[in-house]
Amino acid sequence: MNQLSLNIPTAYEPELNHPARYINQLVEGLAIRKPNIMGRPREYNPRMLLKLVLLAYSYGIISCRKIERFARENIVAIWLTQEQRPTYRTIARLMISKDLEKMIQSSFKEFHDYLKAQGMIDEASFINGTKILANANKYSFVWKKCTIKYSELNVEKARKLLQEIKQAEVKIAVDENNFDVDQLDTIIALLEQRIEELNQQVSETAKVSPNPAKQE
Repeated sequence: MNQLSLNIPTAYEPELNHPARYINQLVEGLAIRKPNIMGRPREYNPRMLLKLVLLAYSYGIISCRKIERFARENIVAIWLTQEQRPTYRTIARLMISKDLEKMIQSSFKEFHDYLKAQGMIDEASFINGTKILANANKYSFVWKKCTIKYSELNVEKARKLLQEIKQAEVKIAVDENNFDVDQLDTIIALLEQRIEELNQQVSETAKVSPNPAKQE
């Protein structure tokens, strides 16, 4: 290991059916309002960050600090991020960002179309445990019409569910006897986000005195 050697970079490509390829194709098709998310000490493309998070989640890794290490050490993650190494603070800021929430909410149709194109789902998907008759049944066409009719309703249910999950994530119960570092990272990210919002309000209301946003 300590011998003098000539480093020759080798191009790595995951197999064609690797989940990372599906994640890459899916995220590239999503609509993103802002081109970059501010990180420390540089800016990162939100698509790259989302790809990294989705891949890490598929491996069962949900801690921001562990995702940062995952991006450095996992060869598939290195390929997916093109060797970029966001910090855990940047990843935490992505997880609680309003831009990410809006991007996901506006991308239900793209996600549905992608799954259908890949042959992962049929005509429609359900989130409420609905049972559909077999295709061989003479009433299958009637059920299909109902499926199309209520597809938009399912999208609204999904959006409501996403909002409930978002609210649950930001309400962190602080237990002084059992407080982990991941909770602290999320709290810091939320505070930084709020400070940025207040600074923007202060700049827009510079002539207001006293300035409520500045006081907060």
